[in-house]
Amino acid sequence: MSTISLLEPGARVLVVHRRLFERDDNRLFVGEVEAMNDGVFRTTGYTFVRDTLGGTIRRKSDPRTKLLSLTSGTLIVYVLPAELDLSRVEIQCEETEVWLTDGNDFSMNLSEWTHRSH
Repeated sequence: MSTISLLEPGARVLVVHRRLFERDDNRLFVGEVEAMNDGVFRTTGYTFVRDTLGGTIRRKSDPRTKLLSLTSGTLIVYVLPAELDLSRVEIQCEETEVWLTDGNDFSMNLSEWTHRSH
């Protein structure tokens, strides 16, 4: 009996670290899966951090390689389109919404609230 891996090498992912406390900043990572073994996957890509002065979310310029666990309970992992060019991915902050985009055809709404009143 063969098993199917949830994440295959080459898959593009958005990893969101769950906020554990109200004042925690969002921590985001976009990368390509290189390998997966027993629920732990190796991925190389880009970390995004909040610019506290400007209020925007910026991508760190240098790629990182991370080992992450699907079973940790602190990660939310989204599978992104296979053709997505990770070097072009950025996060755009608008007045009421936050978008992950490649500047072309792909965009994903990352907003936590759909209305300002929340």
